[in-house]
This record gives sequence, C-alpha cells and structure tokens, in this order.
Amino acid sequence: MSAPGDGHPEVRYEQSDVRAGAIVRFAIGLVLVVGVSAAVLLGLFKLFARQQRRQDPPPPPLAQDAGRLPPGPRLQAAPLQDLEQLRAEEEKELTSYGWADRKAGIVHIPIDEAIKVVAARGRPPAAATATPSAPPSPSAPPGKARR
Repeated sequence: MSAPGDGHPEVRYEQSDVRAGAIVRFAIGLVLVVGVSAAVLLGLFKLFARQQRRQDPPPPPLAQDAGRLPPGPRLQAAPLQDLEQLRAEEEKELTSYGWADRKAGIVHIPIDEAIKVVAARGRPPAAATATPSAPPSPSAPPGKARR
C-alpha cells in the first residue's frame, strides 16, 4: 500500500510553465511580417497608381481652369438663409399694400383686410351659383372643376 501523500502514478501534470521567450519571438516575428507586408502593399499601390496615370488620357483643354466657378445657376450656398429671406418677402407682401400690376391697375392688400372686404361683400356671384356636387365638365383640365 502507498502512504498518504504519495502521488498516484497515473495522474500527471505539466512540470514547466509557458516559455516566455517563445511568445516574445512569435510577437516580434508577427510584427515584422505585418510591417513588411504593409510596405510591399504600399509600394504596389504606388506602382499601380503610376501605371494608371500613364494610361489616362490627357485632360480636355477647357478643364485647365480648375479654380474657376462654373456658370449659373449654381446650388444654394446658404439654403436656410435663402428660405428665411423668401419667407420675409412673402410675409411683407401678405401684410402690406402695393401694386401687383400697375399697368392693369391691380393692387395687393393685406390678407386680413382682404378677408374683411370679402366678408362684407358676401360670396362672389360666380361662386354662389355653382353647385358643389356638380361633376367637372369635359372641357376643364384634369383636377379642376368648372364653375
């Protein structure tokens, strides 16, 4: 019989730790392989770019003015400011008096004033005689009913 503390002969374990030198050599080798591969690929990319530039046709003669702006119309440079300016102009026209067509004698008035004028006069005669359920006539353009 074996004494307590004696090991079992069939039970074994690793006697030595991992070798740190082997791991360091592997890491250095990996870094070197990646670095050499990157350098080779960079050289290939430069070579391919040079070959492509040689095969490209020359630029057209009118393309030499690269810094010159193209003729209008161009895209908006500041669309939000343009929208604010448009809204301000529209608001001014809707809230002020002025000529719409001076030669024809047509003016525009503030929208609140126009509502009061239409309310005081009542419905216009052409709109009062039209029936809302009447089908559109064949001569009217699509989407517009004839009154």
